[in-house]
Amino acid sequence: MLSHSAQPIRTTRTAAHWPTWPYFTVLTILFLGPPAAALCIASGISFFVSLGWTAHSVLSTYVCPTPLKTYELLGAPMAVCARCWGATIGLWVGWYLSARATPQSPISRYYGLHVATRFLMSLAPFGLWWLEIRFWPTASYELLLVNGMFAGMTAGMFFCSIWPGLLRRS
Repeated sequence: MLSHSAQPIRTTRTAAHWPTWPYFTVLTILFLGPPAAALCIASGISFFVSLGWTAHSVLSTYVCPTPLKTYELLGAPMAVCARCWGATIGLWVGWYLSARATPQSPISRYYGLHVATRFLMSLAPFGLWWLEIRFWPTASYELLLVNGMFAGMTAGMFFCSIWPGLLRRS
């Protein structure tokens, strides 16, 4: 029989991990939703057309700052502008970079910063959105897409850094 003092003492706590499926579900919906809305509109089937226009109306009213700058699929507009859709692509890129970060990679310095500093650094690229909307309203769709991808990438890296269990720690 072991005495109480012979049992090992736990000196480390296991880190809490949140499930990752909600994160990836949201990313998938954000990426596939806008083109799906356009395909619903282009289908010509009344139920799907209504569904597509409802998604387009809601997102262009409450989310997207420049809804007239949308890509079109089969002659129907996507539910968000090129910049917003670029941001969803950037969220995936941010996750990809975070998932492959090693202690030797330059990106690991970002994860060593205080959470408030990471947040401000990730928020800064969204200022480019304001500058572009305010001072360059005729910017090309390609620039909007890249601008959105850059902001989405930094936001994705920030989300990965605060989501317990999403960022690989070595």
